[in-house]
Amino acid sequence: MARRAPLKGLLRVVDAGQMERLHQGALKVLETTGLLIRGRFLLEALADAGCKVDFEKSRAWFKPDLVERQIAAQRGRYRMVRSSLWYPFCREMPADDVACPDEWCVDFGFATPAIYDYPSGSYRPATRQDQVDVIRLGNALPEVKAICAPFVCGDFDPRIETIESSRILLLNTRKPGWVGTSSGREVKYLAEFAALAVGNDRETLRTMPPVFVHAYCTTSPLKLDTRACEVFEEACKYGFPVNFAPMPILGATAPVTPAGAVVVATAEILGSMTAATLVAPEAYYYATAISGEMDMKTTQICYSTPAAILTDAALHQLFRFKYGIVLNVEAGYVEAKSPGIQAAFMKTYRQMAFGATASMSLPVGLLDNGAVFSPAQAMLDLDMNRAMYEFGRGMEVSDETMCVDLINELEFCQQDTYLESAHTLRHFRDVFWATRMFDRTYRGADANEPHEADRRILQKADRAWRELVSAQEPLEVDPRFAAELDRIVAAARTDLLV
Repeated sequence: MARRAPLKGLLRVVDAGQMERLHQGALKVLETTGLLIRGRFLLEALADAGCKVDFEKSRAWFKPDLVERQIAAQRGRYRMVRSSLWYPFCREMPADDVACPDEWCVDFGFATPAIYDYPSGSYRPATRQDQVDVIRLGNALPEVKAICAPFVCGDFDPRIETIESSRILLLNTRKPGWVGTSSGREVKYLAEFAALAVGNDRETLRTMPPVFVHAYCTTSPLKLDTRACEVFEEACKYGFPVNFAPMPILGATAPVTPAGAVVVATAEILGSMTAATLVAPEAYYYATAISGEMDMKTTQICYSTPAAILTDAALHQLFRFKYGIVLNVEAGYVEAKSPGIQAAFMKTYRQMAFGATASMSLPVGLLDNGAVFSPAQAMLDLDMNRAMYEFGRGMEVSDETMCVDLINELEFCQQDTYLESAHTLRHFRDVFWATRMFDRTYRGADANEPHEADRRILQKADRAWRELVSAQEPLEVDPRFAAELDRIVAAARTDLLV
């Protein structure tokens, strides 16, 4: 059977002339205002490269030619498009197209501090058992290719939580994703976990290490804080890839206009990347943007808005076409607090908007602007994401799919119908969207109140994830592997709990 022809092309948010103006704006900001960088080793590298540096105020001003030179050296080096900050769902950025998953896969695990409990409707800190259960849910879903830590686990001392969650992850799945850190002191232990998980495969550790990830989050406007610098300094020792991730808030920490927010975020990434490449030129560099806007009525940060999405899409296209550097967008952030109409709209809108302008990543389960994970929502997202993935795959045009002979044979369906044909039997599973959660039955005679219809769908989703988890057998772990995990955790406790 011939291959489907995926949908092609992307909506251009900025043209070549606009990208050049944005680029020049960012260079001007770096030259005139510069960045606050709370890492002396980076300031020293910039000073040695001829930049003006005020060490007392942790401030550096950038020469445009230095920025241009350092960024040009990174062009085309790192091609993988990532989702959930870690999993490479597209191994090679297409030339002039949106980046779509190489296979049916979804983002799973966002290290949220809370779990949404259905049917109680309550939010609570995640426990160790929640961590294990949701990891097992990821094991049960073949479309989950990498399981990132689902929660920041409330059962552990915060000083050691990342290390303990890493052990839980490695003891309960054979497809570990990341357990992020914002502490430089944790890096060496996470590096040991990563090496253990991949059998010291140096190429994997250099390009997409499991367990360890850190988005070196810039703080708008125009700052790289102490924690990010400390983690970067330690991570340099292991050659891990470097991800600079701004989160500008339009109207609050960045100008209210998308173009102004793009200039701020671009200056943050280019300045941070320029400094970092002076210290570690051989590391792989990429970026991630998660822009929001300030709701002037509530002061809530909102991500599923036209201006926020346009900002991220413009950043993606600027870095992709102007600099040859991958800049990922994170589709999972929505302000909906619970499963329902608002979550369905915001998730679909945000993902489809990015799917037309940047890339089609497919997150599941995330709510409340990245603060909450809902297993029931994850089941609904699987259905919605499968529909988006199938749409992006496009259609196949061949003799088999056009079925001209069958059309002529059945004529007007006065004797036989397509429903009874062998052709339908062969193809309907591949072509049709087989939703598992949504109601597509005929309307009955009884009243069908919206809240009752939603309740039935949510109950079905809640049963589905619980049944998947209960059917999972505990993972068999090599005792030597478990003992090595225990050794790393014990060393980390001695060091970090002093």
